[in-house]
Amino acid sequence: MQKSALVIGALAAVTSLLVTACGTGGDAGGRAGGTFTYALGDEPETLNPALQDEHTDPVTELLFRGLTRHDAANRVVPGLAASWRVSRDAREYTFTLRPGLTWHDGRPLTSRDVRFTIDTVKAAAADAPLSRNLEAVTAVETPDDTTVRLRLSRPFAPLLDALAMGVLPEHVLRGKKITDAAFGRSPVGSGPFRLVTYKPGQYAELEAFGGYYEGRPRLPKIIIRYVPDDTARLIALRNGEVDGAHLQPQQVAQVRRDGRVRVETYPTADYRALMFNFKKPVFADKRIRRAMNFAVDRDAIVASVLQGQGSPATGPLDQSPYKAGGPAPFRYDPAEVGELMRDAGYARNAQGLWARGGNGATVRFELSTFAEDSARVAILNVAATQLKAQGFDVVPNPRPRDWVRKHWGDLEAFVVGWGTPYDPDTSVYGPFHSSQALDKGGSNYGTYANRDVDKALDRGRDASDPSGREAAYADFQKALAEDPPFVWISYLQTSNAVPASLKGPARRTLGHHGYGFFWNAEKWALS
Repeated sequence: MQKSALVIGALAAVTSLLVTACGTGGDAGGRAGGTFTYALGDEPETLNPALQDEHTDPVTELLFRGLTRHDAANRVVPGLAASWRVSRDAREYTFTLRPGLTWHDGRPLTSRDVRFTIDTVKAAAADAPLSRNLEAVTAVETPDDTTVRLRLSRPFAPLLDALAMGVLPEHVLRGKKITDAAFGRSPVGSGPFRLVTYKPGQYAELEAFGGYYEGRPRLPKIIIRYVPDDTARLIALRNGEVDGAHLQPQQVAQVRRDGRVRVETYPTADYRALMFNFKKPVFADKRIRRAMNFAVDRDAIVASVLQGQGSPATGPLDQSPYKAGGPAPFRYDPAEVGELMRDAGYARNAQGLWARGGNGATVRFELSTFAEDSARVAILNVAATQLKAQGFDVVPNPRPRDWVRKHWGDLEAFVVGWGTPYDPDTSVYGPFHSSQALDKGGSNYGTYANRDVDKALDRGRDASDPSGREAAYADFQKALAEDPPFVWISYLQTSNAVPASLKGPARRTLGHHGYGFFWNAEKWALS
């Protein structure tokens, strides 16, 4: 198991742990100068890091820093905090901030901003999904401008990871709600780049920040263009309207023939799956959901849709050091489909569909996804075809992204994406714990509820030793396989086209939508 996954367990065995500053990326080795314009398909609803549920978009990632951050191996390393100490019982964390920290508007960043951030996010509750990571914090003390002491009601294993969330400026947000729309569109941060212009639906322009604690970035300017349509991004890249772009798997071979750019392909912890809405009675019987997991041919989807740029998925922690051992819980097995469906009281009707008692209601549901995402639409169509061939009455219907965002609760089933390469809690607590249900303001969009899953996830958060966390997440994966909330499909590799002259991008396992590609952009340069 990776050391980063075990850090909290090690804390219980020592009186204190001192973490000192270390590097976070290689030297770009190029000249300073130029502008890098990059196109991607996903635009966040806000640039406020406290309101982004673990999937921090590139702009927000460049604008903000947290007390901690992640290095090339996704280990927790110092961010705004130069070091920290943790008590033997893991209930007291003392952080020492780097000297001379400043906000993009020139105001000093102090321990009071950290206290304001934690107190504000906690008080926001459901308005700030990441408040779930701060529930154990009972007090934030600031004895001086560079010292922050957190007191916890209980050990909370993912805390250091959670504190990578960007710190918020008290002087800007004091007296306002954390959901303040003006701040979400024009935030003041402390990251390596500051926001110059943001035009929603079009682009965000960022410039290098001279007051950044590691020094002014070598790229003077980065422009992020929002181009939801995959084909339009490719055209913009070919026409020279952008210097780089996020690519879909089927586009990679075409772009590699263009000598002006190179393709960076990285592994991710980002999976695709068919999510069920548990408010729909058709999904009540877990035998039906298990049968559908045996009805999809994941290898065929990886080969055809992803062009081999991925791997079959059988759960949410396949890319984690906490992945449970043993054989995969699901495989393509039509015989198992038939056995489960007959046990659930279904028989094939004249149309070859599973129907209650052979002539009753079929397992009928609409399967949707973002219509602008060609890879998801292709996964939807292939998975729907496979499920239909195994007797499930699936109606494929991709919908516009804006419609989906307003109608999560109305969807019956959806090609969902999720996954982070960090602490396992960041990948599983939000989408699977019943306390995080959609109608409670959480990211459990399907309103899945399983008592054994909840108990295992709670244990994984609270365990103070590595073996306890291993056991908790093994139990979680076992419970999830017995009562699946999703039909697991695949993990993705992610590809980005960048100028051949760009130096500095460092390979790393990325997160949802391939986010994290810009993790060390302060070291990039054009040669």
